Amino acid sequence: MIINSSDSIAKLRRNILLPIYWKYVKQWKVLEYYNKLKEHQWNTVEENQEIQRRKLYELIKYANQNIPYYKRVINEYNIRFSEDTIFEDIKKFPILTKDIIRNNFDELYKFRDNTYYRNTSGGSTGEPVIFYQDRYCLEWEIAAKTFFNEWAGRKIGEPMVKLWGSLRDILKGGQGFKGYLKQQFYGVTILNSYRMTERDMYEYVKRINNVKPCLILAFTSGIDELARFIQKHGLSIYSPAAIMTSTSVLYPEVRARIEEVFQTPVFNRYGSREVGDIACNCKISPGLHLIPDIHYVEIVDENGKELNKGKIGEIIITVITNYTMPLIRYKIGDIGILSNKECKCGHGLPLLEKVVGRTKGVFKNKFGTFIDSGVFIRLFYYRDNIKQFQVVQESFEQITINLVLKDKRKLKVVEKDFREISEVIKIIMDDDIKVKYNIVKEIKHSPSGKHMHTFSKIKNETKIQMD
Repeated sequence: MIINSSDSIAKLRRNILLPIYWKYVKQWKVLEYYNKLKEHQWNTVEENQEIQRRKLYELIKYANQNIPYYKRVINEYNIRFSEDTIFEDIKKFPILTKDIIRNNFDELYKFRDNTYYRNTSGGSTGEPVIFYQDRYCLEWEIAAKTFFNEWAGRKIGEPMVKLWGSLRDILKGGQGFKGYLKQQFYGVTILNSYRMTERDMYEYVKRINNVKPCLILAFTSGIDELARFIQKHGLSIYSPAAIMTSTSVLYPEVRARIEEVFQTPVFNRYGSREVGDIACNCKISPGLHLIPDIHYVEIVDENGKELNKGKIGEIIITVITNYTMPLIRYKIGDIGILSNKECKCGHGLPLLEKVVGRTKGVFKNKFGTFIDSGVFIRLFYYRDNIKQFQVVQESFEQITINLVLKDKRKLKVVEKDFREISEVIKIIMDDDIKVKYNIVKEIKHSPSGKHMHTFSKIKNETKIQMD
């Protein structure tokens, strides 16, 4: 009998190392929540709605008792709510926008314990916002990732390649030995997709062939660029059980290309930094299954009125698991459609038919290095006086950054940021590139009504998909 060492290591991670680490070292309930998600997926839709009803009521009751902003809103709007009517009652709450969060930040959170941490929205609308989460929220988020990974064929601890963006790796040259050990512990090999030269992509193909991952998790733009490279050069690539994409819209032609090159199905995962993983498709349907245990999702028109299923509108998210800083009816900045169909897979989880809006562009420097524009978004995290930004690649020699400031009187504060931002852009793109800053009153939206935070004007070099 031949024992596969890779399988043995995966079982060791799954059955011993990670359970001990999560439960006893971190004192997390990740496995408990993961098992609940596995169990609840086979409930009926109605049974899961009842679970969601109770959890949604408990969150709003807590917010009313502990969060100043919601105390005020409930009083001003004269909102009465009960567990039986909570799905109707929640619609009486005003939509929570990023501007409202900024203007009422100190009234929107309360620390329940010392497990809270600060995070920020991804900034893909050009308006990143700071918010708080806690361990309870994080545990559910990890459980959801693990749950979706299993849908795509990866059990806990099995080898996975993560073609992901890391600004820190670009600036510091990698994660070092500590990062390597962490990857080995989790069974995850991380390949940086924020900047990929042809040499990098040759190396990534080798790494994937050596690791033989059961799953590749990737930025949509990154895995598409790698697929194009493999196709162009006629390379041989290992076929994992599945590929899972995230962070931008997965267009049909992109999905088809990735599936053709890697000879494996592509799963589409939808989520964001501020609310975690929201939905993922199953093996049968291209529609995205929502998780009622974690989110309550609505689709509304421009006036905030709920739309019927099958109608396109703004995606509104209530995060049921974040008690430290409840996000009730949060306008995430995406456009989508709730499905009025039932999936034949048997999961009692509602369907988001598709996410229509928000994509990222693709940049390249003069050396032909592929640059995921997400790296530029991260440059604007936590910069207090920048309300909105837009990064435009005019040519191989120039980047233009358009900025809307919160307070023009604090221009000198922002000018200090300019130097830091320019230095990083030169590292990413080229030392000789010129970075021009424009302070503007507003940044115009695309024809679909979305803010385009990054795009390139280089023709025939980069395929730019605009929402």
